[in-house]
Amino acid sequence: MISKGFIKFSGLIAMLWLFASQCFAHEMRPAFAQLVETEEGASANVRVSATLRQPLVPGFRPDLALDLGGCRLGAEIISQRQEGTLIQSWQEYCDQTLSQSTLAIRNLYPGVSEVLVSITHLNGSVQRFVVRPDNPVVNLGEADSPLVSAYLELGIEHLLAGLDHVLFVIALMVLITGRWRLVATITAFTIAHSITLALSTFELLQISQSAVEALIALSLLFMAVEMLSKSPSLTANYPWAISFGFGLIHGLGFAGVLREVGLPNDVALWALLLFNVGLEIGQLVVVVACLFMSFLIRNWQRKITAVQDFSLGNLLPAYFIGPISVWWLLQRLPVLG
Repeated sequence: MISKGFIKFSGLIAMLWLFASQCFAHEMRPAFAQLVETEEGASANVRVSATLRQPLVPGFRPDLALDLGGCRLGAEIISQRQEGTLIQSWQEYCDQTLSQSTLAIRNLYPGVSEVLVSITHLNGSVQRFVVRPDNPVVNLGEADSPLVSAYLELGIEHLLAGLDHVLFVIALMVLITGRWRLVATITAFTIAHSITLALSTFELLQISQSAVEALIALSLLFMAVEMLSKSPSLTANYPWAISFGFGLIHGLGFAGVLREVGLPNDVALWALLLFNVGLEIGQLVVVVACLFMSFLIRNWQRKITAVQDFSLGNLLPAYFIGPISVWWLLQRLPVLG
């Protein structure tokens, strides 16, 4: 039986590793490009309506650009900013159909992991593929990769790269005792964030992303205070209610990523489902990693005095999560105004 003390200690090690790996790194997010062939004139020119959504990464200019071979810009690029996203739209005129053209992605910058591309051809067929930094030039007549599956990868990457979400899951593992209580608590968190993820993605529930990010930081601060409590905490007494309530908030945070990159209109539900499955896979990786580290520490306990006499209990995880959550809260509060 894995003791609670070992889970706390391994959770602390996991948090330190996550913090060290992300202190100097930005969360990787994809951009989304949509190209639609709208008409073919007498001169055989094809008009293409283009839309590019790219994440705004602090410290970097959003210089991402699309270069269609054999095409020329037909009108001025219209740009607008939404929360965390730069959206650009324009038209191009091409000497041939897109299936005979090439697409080059220029000026990829840190924070953009890949570009999800969707092309609607004149005959109504839809072509989807992913452009990555190691191969930024694509022959559109040959490109064909499962764009929808990229949303599965996006869900996994977002959960593992989102330090605030990972810390919340680890905090639950520290506070909740009992295998099945922990399983039920994580399940409640999963159900809750799945609900708000779907509602927010389809614009049935709209809350400012700035407010959501501040509330997520506040949820971590709450968990840190819970770990410092000498009496049985609210999370320990009502684990499902607490995890479900905060899961609703974290789901709104997950939805912010999908709003940044957008969803393919004709397969939006399928892409959303795969993104959510990706989140659960990432969440499972965190839980399994903590339990595995706990298993290793348990087997090495006779050689590690610090673990045998580990008496700080919840204090070290709380002292780690608490200051980070306060820092994030102070960062995110000013933008609410």
